[in-house]
Formats: sequence, structure tokens, C-alpha cells
Amino acid sequence: MNIPKTRDVLDTPDKLVNDCGDANFGAFNRSFCNFNFSNFKSCSKIRSWLNKQRLTEWEAVEVVSDLGAFLTVVYHFGIMNIHKTIFFNKKTEELLVWDDLVLFRNKSIVAKNLMDSNQSIFDTKHSKTVITNNYEKNAAACSGHSKDKKNGEIDFDFQLTRISKPSIVSIPLKNTYPVYTEKDLFTFKGSIKVNGVEMFDDKSIAIIDDHRGFYPRKSGYDWLTFFGYHNEEPFGLNLTDFLLNERQEDFNENGYWDKLGFHALPNATFTCSKTKKHIVDESGTIDLTYEIIKTHKVSMNILLFRIDYKLNFGKLNGFITNTAGEKIIFKDELSLAEYRYTIL
Repeated sequence: MNIPKTRDVLDTPDKLVNDCGDANFGAFNRSFCNFNFSNFKSCSKIRSWLNKQRLTEWEAVEVVSDLGAFLTVVYHFGIMNIHKTIFFNKKTEELLVWDDLVLFRNKSIVAKNLMDSNQSIFDTKHSKTVITNNYEKNAAACSGHSKDKKNGEIDFDFQLTRISKPSIVSIPLKNTYPVYTEKDLFTFKGSIKVNGVEMFDDKSIAIIDDHRGFYPRKSGYDWLTFFGYHNEEPFGLNLTDFLLNERQEDFNENGYWDKLGFHALPNATFTCSKTKKHIVDESGTIDLTYEIIKTHKVSMNILLFRIDYKLNFGKLNGFITNTAGEKIIFKDELSLAEYRYTIL
């Protein structure tokens, strides 16, 4: 397994964009304090205005137990305020989606950073998510509820303790536009009740996905994650293939968490059909097959604006090779995957 030096973890600078207006790219060792995207230098005033409209921000919490998978997200893009709370029942394969879209009104507030109790909040009459971040203490919390006639009610209130070194990357899409993401592995303590039934326990494992950046007009990605246990120890896997990352080998977020930390994996490609995804790399380090069970799909096509989004719940099989040269085997493991393509 050959990982380029460009993926070595660096000390995190004070700001994502430096004083010259250029983004800092690479992998970093701690959370950013200042996401000063407004200081990013553009080639013209028109381009600067377009970048501002295309700034995409979200914070998502995902939890997996023996009974299923939970996700809640606070998402903001332009005039769009999006909130989703989702539960996938592993036994029945039922997918419950509580979905909110609010235009113009600023209902999605994404935390300015992941420290000092900064919060991501979405709050309406029927839905609420509050994510409280204290990463300086290796802690976070999430609470909220959603209710509708179709799916019933979900209530959640839990605390998370970070058990991993972070995966933090700033990636240059089209060699220019900064897209940042941080993902961390957590243990879980608290409650998630679906229609009055407790679906999670203290053995559940969680990740938080914090994501911000300027996406070009046409962009997208494939993403897959697993988090749970390997050899009775907490373990997580993260793989992404960005459509317009022209330097995938040098800048990507691929890797796995174990009790020793976060370890980089090489660039991988996704080959997708309606029912499966096959993820491999050129060196034979990664060879995974993902069987899709259920999909939450969002499609919008309005004039020059388009969104194609799929969130998958499914089974993961295959292997990755760790830094010691040993194969880590996955057999029918509950995992999440996404496909996103946008014209903005």
C-alpha cells in the first residue's frame, strides 16, 4: 500500500483560508477553529458571488446498533434549509424518513466550529435536531424529535464520546475550490426511540460528519461508510470518490479507524449499478461489494438546477488490507452509502 506524502497529517492552521485568500489543502490533526470561506480569493466579483451562493454546509450524526441505523442532519445551501431524520430497521428492512425543506427562511443553522458548545440546529413545529459540539473535550451530544402521519414519531437524546483520532481533509475540487470534511468515531450513551420502542443501546457506535465547501457548478461523489466492531473493538471505515477531484491520489479522505487511530487508505473507484456498488483500488488493498437494501432518493430538476441524491442502507462484503498487511474481512455488515450529483 503506497500512500503519497501529500496525505501526511499536518498541524491545523488557524484558518481554512490563509491571509492571501488561498485555501489550505491537505490532511490535518485537529478541528479547524475558523472556517473563513468568505475570504477565499476568486477571479472576479461575479465568481465570488457565485461561490457564496454555492457554499454547502452540513453536520450529520449517524448511529448503528444491532437493530438498525439512525441518521439526522442539519443542511444549509443557498436558499435551501434541509433537515432529515432517518431510521433503517435491520430486521424488517423498513425505512422511515422524516424530511423537511424550508426555503429562504434561515432554519438550518450549522455550527461555526466543533468546539465550545457550538450547535447545529434545525427547529420547526414538528421536527427538531440540536447537535452540541465540544470536541476540545472529545464530546458531543444530540437531541431532538420528528413526527408525521406516515412514519409516526422518533425521539432521541444521547451523548457521544470521541474514541478516535479525527479524519480531517481539505480537498481541492477542480484544483481550486476547497471542500472540507471532518469525520470522527464515537461511543454512544442515551436513547433513540422509534414509535416508543428503544432501538439503540450503549454498544452502539456513531460518527459525526461535518462538511463544508464550495462545490463547482457540476459536481458529485460516491461515499461508503461502516462503523461498528472488529474483533470486539470499535472500528470504522470511510471511502469517498469525488467526481471533480483531479488529484485523488494526493487528496482524499479514505481510511479506517481502529483502537490505534485513523489510518489512510489509497484512492478507490466505485462501480455502481441499481443494486450493488463495487469498490476497489489499483493495488488490491480494497475489494468490497456493497448490496443495496433500501434507498432514500431525492431528485430535483428545475431549469438549470439539478440534484440527484441517494442514501443507501445495505450489506458490506469483502476486505481491506490494514497497515500491517492483514486483511480485515467484512461479511454482511450493515453499512451506509451515498451518491450525489448536482448542477448548481
